Amino acid sequence: MRVRWSARLLCLFAQLTGVASVAWPQAAQPLSPPAAQQSFVLHPDCRIELVACEPDVIDPVHIAFAPDGKLWVVEYSDYPNGPKEGEPGLSRIRVLSDPEQDGTFGNAVTFAEGLIFANGLMHWKDGVVVTTNGQVLFMRDTDGDGVCDDTQQWFTGFATENPQLRCNHPTLGPDNKIYIANGLRGGAILPGKEYPWQRPEKVEPLSISGRDFRFDPLTGEYEAISGNGQFGLSFDDHGNRFVCSNRNPCNHIVLEEEDLRRAPYLRVSRIFEEASPAGEKSRLYPISRTWTTSNLHANQFTAACGVTIYRGNALSHDEFYGNSFTCEPTANLVHRDVLKPTGLTFTSHPGRPEVEFLATKDEWFRPVNLAHGPDGALYVVDMYRAVIEHPQFVPEELKNRPDQMLGIDKGRIWRIVAKDGTAATS
Repeated sequence: MRVRWSARLLCLFAQLTGVASVAWPQAAQPLSPPAAQQSFVLHPDCRIELVACEPDVIDPVHIAFAPDGKLWVVEYSDYPNGPKEGEPGLSRIRVLSDPEQDGTFGNAVTFAEGLIFANGLMHWKDGVVVTTNGQVLFMRDTDGDGVCDDTQQWFTGFATENPQLRCNHPTLGPDNKIYIANGLRGGAILPGKEYPWQRPEKVEPLSISGRDFRFDPLTGEYEAISGNGQFGLSFDDHGNRFVCSNRNPCNHIVLEEEDLRRAPYLRVSRIFEEASPAGEKSRLYPISRTWTTSNLHANQFTAACGVTIYRGNALSHDEFYGNSFTCEPTANLVHRDVLKPTGLTFTSHPGRPEVEFLATKDEWFRPVNLAHGPDGALYVVDMYRAVIEHPQFVPEELKNRPDQMLGIDKGRIWRIVAKDGTAATS
């Protein structure tokens, strides 16, 4: 987690002098979408394009393209503190279209609103699987008006203690099962009220402490699996699963729980490998004026999220295919590592030495997630906020900083393609 150096000096001054309150430094001013686009420093073989922005997109945290090409956006306006007691949730799902077929999306229609900390979705049959408020829901529109009118609770019991540590990233795996990242806080999972499959005769809570979750959308069979990821889940072409957490930009799940069950007496120290350097071994090269709340974490990952193994065709196959990309919103950048198979797992090196794949001096740029588009491009989900730190994780003197909610009316989606290429939607 990061705050600006001037803020840290003010806090130190207050502690040394006994001053009860200190004027907070003025937050950097937000940039318009065109100005923000001009501020990006990107890999020289790529270019970045604006796909959507406010008011059509507010606080985006996850996107997914529907079979008809429409862009579905999960908006996370509950962040960081959630709705006031007794009030409806602030999260919603919006559907954007591209009627001009020029690669720019708008005409937003609200599919669902009043959700609490919604943070992920994937399309399935005639609806979407949604992670929200410790549940896995299935939501659909049955009358064709674009608005959800049927919500089914498929699973419940995921942890809800912290907004940033909740189940997320429903993802269809190579085995045609749907994978859910744990969020780090676990839970005791039970079939939901509208569980559409044959309910087991004996239902006991399934602990996913230290593990992720998987279910078969055809049979309803569900289980805990090796993990666990905080916010991000991705597969490569060979079915290898990758997750991430604050200090770990790219963890490869090497040993699956179903395999370990067949060897109950086998003792293993851990089931994953750090495919990318983690913690104090990680190195970042931000160009914005941000500092960590601890000097020990300067220029290291502190909020890694949205890990994605690139499998598209809009960037150079030889250079980018199979690379890992991870967001670091507190440093205003997207990091890239080149993965190299090493034995049963992977090692990696940065895509370019001492320079990030995507960076900016714009302190409001908050990349929180990545996605593939139907055009093969890499899409960047930009929450665009002045502050991206949760009050629970910052010192007491910073919990009520006045700029905490600046940007709740903003959000951007960006597309990255080859510099000399053309996106399929253009």
